Amino acid sequence: MSAHFLNVIWVALMVATVLTWFIGKSGQMDTGAVVAILVIAALKGWMIIYDFMALRRVRLLWRGAVLGWLLATLALILLAYWLGLK
Repeated sequence: MSAHFLNVIWVALMVATVLTWFIGKSGQMDTGAVVAILVIAALKGWMIIYDFMALRRVRLLWRGAVLGWLLATLALILLAYWLGLK
């Protein structure tokens, strides 16, 4: 993987981080904002797993395990938020 590609991914991660900061700083933490933050977190996690952890070209079992952990964690956070609304 080229250094240029990793730099592009790094910039995308920084932009996503600033975007989540702006969403949180806006003060409107409704369900849409929480879902947006979790979707951005999922995209950031996917980029980190595939590119910085170098799991892009490994067996599906390893990618599935790590991505499954990420999605399960985000799903539990969303469930906890949803249960807190009741």
